[in-house]
Amino acid sequence: MKQPVRTIYIRVISFLSFLSLILAVSTIIFAVRAEKYKASVLVSNERAVSEFCENLDAITADLQKSMFCSSGKMLSSLGTELYKSAAAAKVGLGQLTEKEFESGGIYKFLSQVGDYTLALEKKVADGKTLSEADRRALSSLFEYSKSLSDSMDSLLSGTYDSTVLFEKSASNLPSENDGASYFSDGMNDTEQSLADYPTLIYDGPFADSVLNREALFVRGKRQLTQEEAKSKAAKLLSCRESELHTDSAEAGALELYCFSKGEKAVAVTKSGGYLCYMTNPDHSLEAALDEAQAAARAKEFLEKNGYPNMTESYYSTYDGVCTVNFAYKNDGVIFYADLIKVSVALDSGRVVAADARGFLSNHCQRSLPQIKVTSEEAKKKLAPSLVVKNTALALIPCKDGKERLCYEFHVAGKNQQEALVYIDTQTAEEADILLLLYSDGGVLTR
Repeated sequence: MKQPVRTIYIRVISFLSFLSLILAVSTIIFAVRAEKYKASVLVSNERAVSEFCENLDAITADLQKSMFCSSGKMLSSLGTELYKSAAAAKVGLGQLTEKEFESGGIYKFLSQVGDYTLALEKKVADGKTLSEADRRALSSLFEYSKSLSDSMDSLLSGTYDSTVLFEKSASNLPSENDGASYFSDGMNDTEQSLADYPTLIYDGPFADSVLNREALFVRGKRQLTQEEAKSKAAKLLSCRESELHTDSAEAGALELYCFSKGEKAVAVTKSGGYLCYMTNPDHSLEAALDEAQAAARAKEFLEKNGYPNMTESYYSTYDGVCTVNFAYKNDGVIFYADLIKVSVALDSGRVVAADARGFLSNHCQRSLPQIKVTSEEAKKKLAPSLVVKNTALALIPCKDGKERLCYEFHVAGKNQQEALVYIDTQTAEEADILLLLYSDGGVLTR
């Protein structure tokens, strides 16, 4: 029996009304959830920036103090605090969900500031005094730190009163936020202000070159899922995957999945799934290993995690932890741009920190030039007063972004000051000279 048209019409209208109600309720629910998520992201970003600013303020204050310092004990204390603050600042920067900005210069500053102060402390511990050049370097670090800190404090203040926004609107239509600036733009301006930040070589030849190139080693490698990366991160920190917190991923030339567990943090490359950096702090007790044993543990760690053919070059020991600097070596040639740093606790032999950014950024298949100058011919280019202690072949990075194959001569002068002199294998020209600094804590260069 056919239903009257009116009845069908009423049912259709009722159904559409019910459907509209469901859609309206769903829209409200999703909107509420979106707002909650947006608020959560905002709070997370503000907290990360706040922590970053607090640590920058601490770095600035300690750098200013170091300019008045003359004792190794005080420099040691300040260096420790600077190192901790710089590491904590990196964590804060890595937790930002807003990643549409460059941060290479900021990371460069944070990576160098603590270690450089420790290098000066070792110099004073050897009975030497800080030179005028050392004081100028500290003053320069302080000025850069103060400028960076002021810029970040201004951005943080802007996020609180909504004059600085974390997210850019997808719409070009006018809104109530017209006139506001964006966090990513402010960070890019801050990054640009660090463009002329000075090069400070403190922990091995040409260590500063590690941030000057795109990530060549992982280019073309298979992309890992976040879960695959989390599994690798858990193994690196010797914990269960469920114990790891998934932090914001890092974008840029080197894309990373980032995870943490309290003070512990690890980053894995999205391409290839390689360890990029790790901090696994521990309280060091009485030393049970020497530096050679620590270097062996560090090298074993690198081989286990996909970094073979690494040779240790220089090390420094501080507060029960030995940091070993490795460079890639193949066919008798040391590739100093392919740098990895590994820190080992001397009480347990456990790896407590690692940083492979240099290797990931620079390592690739290279075609070396044919040597035109023999080592004996190159040796004649050295100053007559120098005594050669050792000779090696090394590919060194230059300021113009290119690399030069050189003879590395480890030499000593009349005053017993030791240095590394690099003679180009093509032209026999002096390519570079680095001074060696020895202390009970290890060997450094500048």
